[in-house]
Amino acid sequence: MDPANKKALLALANDVHLREQQWEEIARYVELVESWNQRTNLVSRQDIGRIVSRHVRESLWFIRPEVLGEFRLVLDLGSGAGFPGVVMKIAEPGLLLTLLDSRQIKARFLAEVINHLGWDDVQAFCERAENLPGRFPGLTFDLVVCRAVAKLSDLWRWAAPLLGPGGRLAALKGGDLAEELHQFGKRHPAVRWQLIPMPELPDDPAAGRQMVIVHTRI
Repeated sequence: MDPANKKALLALANDVHLREQQWEEIARYVELVESWNQRTNLVSRQDIGRIVSRHVRESLWFIRPEVLGEFRLVLDLGSGAGFPGVVMKIAEPGLLLTLLDSRQIKARFLAEVINHLGWDDVQAFCERAENLPGRFPGLTFDLVVCRAVAKLSDLWRWAAPLLGPGGRLAALKGGDLAEELHQFGKRHPAVRWQLIPMPELPDDPAAGRQMVIVHTRI
């Protein structure tokens, strides 16, 4: 494991309570990301030493009670290297997780993670989110999660058809969201949303991450 990731994993273990086996699974997963990243761009090259301090740490925010709650059917939208979904599953083994990415190389990596960690209740699809309802009619989730670069209106357009009654979208976003939320409110005036500030990142305290929770109607 990259020395920076090993050091960050030890620091994270002081902040988050997980069993030893779960930390071992996170370590194996990080090593798998590092290995694959040598031949394909799962994370940016400059982020290879921040897999734990940024990507794993942010992924664990999604299991906070105000985000995950009692939900168990989870879709990781645009999963990429598996953040946040894989880390969520390790931390909350009872989750029934679906990993979704439209790029074949990343979907193959996700399938390798599932095999590597021995999961039989996790599935990975190579598909665009908007095509999923047509491919699997009636498929719904309690929670759709993403670490988002797309606009919230687009994320909601993709997520809403995949959510059951009372479900919600949880999108981790950075930067100034005022205009984006204003435009979302204009486009979806009847949709309820909330903004939850997230903790500072040790390696980037000015990042200003916030979790946007968008609720379906019950």
